[in-house]
Amino acid sequence: MNRAYLSATSKLPRYRQVLDELLGDLAGGKYKPGQKLPSEAALVQRFRTSRITIGRALRELKTRGLLPGSEDVELDEELAIWEQRDLLLTRLLECKTFKDVSAELGRLAAAAELSVPRRCGLEDQFVDLAPDLLAGITPAKLRTAFLRAVTPKPVVRIDLFHVAPVKLSVTEAVEELIDELPRVGRISFRRLTQDLVERVEVIVRFLAVLELYKQGAIELVQHGTFGSIEIEWLGAVAVSGELVDAYEG
Repeated sequence: MNRAYLSATSKLPRYRQVLDELLGDLAGGKYKPGQKLPSEAALVQRFRTSRITIGRALRELKTRGLLPGSEDVELDEELAIWEQRDLLLTRLLECKTFKDVSAELGRLAAAAELSVPRRCGLEDQFVDLAPDLLAGITPAKLRTAFLRAVTPKPVVRIDLFHVAPVKLSVTEAVEELIDELPRVGRISFRRLTQDLVERVEVIVRFLAVLELYKQGAIELVQHGTFGSIEIEWLGAVAVSGELVDAYEG
């Protein structure tokens, strides 16, 4: 069997190089229809690569319909067997890698145990070689460092000017509407909120209107899209702000 060496500089993955070689053999008539291909072990020796690479190339030939399968074995089942084997080999390689790393870490730990910290000062001949810790320190620099150390640090203040304060809750708005709507009978939402300044107050008032509508205390009428919303007090049922759902935000 002629041995083929895979290119280490090729941009194609190794299994694609094996696949191209096998496709070339099939196109060149090296293997007749119905003739068996060399065994996996023989292909490993020919291409000098791993079984995983050979298996992936053979699976690609299988998916292209160039390799026949057993009559009683479906293609998906056979591919699943190959995938399970590849997964097992991958896990074995990972286990081997972790084992090698743990052995290396153990070797480094054993070498580190031979080191002991120095518990004595410098020898007499090295005392004069120790750097002067006060070299370059002047009274002016010392004063500057002292002032910097005793200067009070600025207090971090988080400005919440962009956060709208909650001035009204939905429950309170419902109670206000229960008091106001029976006196006016029918009113538009625009007129109901014309004295409100903050947008959050309008939103809270709208949620209160929806709560009353849900409880059956009012009727809402809107004749067109984006048209004016008319609110009509019904008062057929007893309503209470205690039944209002809790709103967050």
